[in-house]
Amino acid sequence: MESISVKFPSSAGYQLAATLDMPDTIPQAYALFSHCFAGSRFTPAAARTSKWLAEHGIACLRFDYPGLGQSEGEFGDTSFSMNVEDLKAAAAWLADNYAAPQLLIGHSLGGAMALRAGADIPSLRAVATMGAPFDPAHAVLHFADKISEVDENDAVTVTLGGRDLTISRGFLEDLAEINPESYIGKLRKPLLILHSPIDQTVGIDSAQKIYLVARYPKSLVSLDKVDHLMTREGSAQYAASLIYHWFCNFIKPEPGSDDPINLGEHVAQAHSTKATKYSGYVDAGSRRHFVDRTKENGGKDTAASPTSLLLAALAADTNQNIREAALAHRIRTLEDVKVDVSLDGETINRVVTLVGELNEDQRNQLAAAVAGGRVQALLGASIQDTVQ
Repeated sequence: MESISVKFPSSAGYQLAATLDMPDTIPQAYALFSHCFAGSRFTPAAARTSKWLAEHGIACLRFDYPGLGQSEGEFGDTSFSMNVEDLKAAAAWLADNYAAPQLLIGHSLGGAMALRAGADIPSLRAVATMGAPFDPAHAVLHFADKISEVDENDAVTVTLGGRDLTISRGFLEDLAEINPESYIGKLRKPLLILHSPIDQTVGIDSAQKIYLVARYPKSLVSLDKVDHLMTREGSAQYAASLIYHWFCNFIKPEPGSDDPINLGEHVAQAHSTKATKYSGYVDAGSRRHFVDRTKENGGKDTAASPTSLLLAALAADTNQNIREAALAHRIRTLEDVKVDVSLDGETINRVVTLVGELNEDQRNQLAAAVAGGRVQALLGASIQDTVQ
């Protein structure tokens, strides 16, 4: 998986900072993540969910709304409705530069934005929310004690998420005019509602209201023992897994992502990925193998190295060749063939351990098969063998 930093223009022209989490292979589909109120693309729910999806083949774009995180703009100049337009702008940018999003995910107030924007993003095949309020005006509860100051001064500065944010009169007036029943029922997309029954920030009743107003197909799933911000390790990943398996029912694979691998036994094809400096994958036969280099050789050790695969191929080939010989000679007492292969400079050392009740004649027959494997013949290397 690779996380790519990108920027794109908001609905008002601000440059929005974003991260596109990409799989190591061709994405099955693209998703868009809308983060929580006063949060950023680096909050646990946003970052961990997006990365989990990328690791399982779904590319996911997460971004900071204007005035938050690393994006341009002032939070005091924004509103719920503006952020909905920003979400549409993100979808359009993704479509223009990569592929149109098929999945829209929103957390908390970002979930309410997803519900509002979902009907206006035609490429979507599904929408999922996590801890979303039914009424976006629920956000006011974060600063309810400051409402009178807004009335008096047209704005107030509050501390949310460890930073000072300006709440404007326009922000509150926009929230007051929003009627969730007017758009949730018009979503017309498969909807997955994830919510924790112990959520102390947005109560479970919000999920129930969304479910009642939404049209089918819709699902409401409980996130057991999960806090609102999903700070507990594994919480966001669990939610991501639920979304992924549900979304698989609606996904339309991107071109090339589901092509079968059928190169034949004697063909291998290597490709580069951007997860690390040397990461990649090799298609061989009908299988795909991910590769990297060890840290001492400049890689990140995220997958097997080519040398490890080579030694593994020799060990496996030797094991199979000896078992083939046992079948040919009807040696039924062979229980296991342990093959240890190691590289010492330019020499490959191979130690074969035959396990079972074998007489000397049987051991000699099996030992004769050690050097007869196809992989060894292809290597043409100097191999020092030990049979025990």
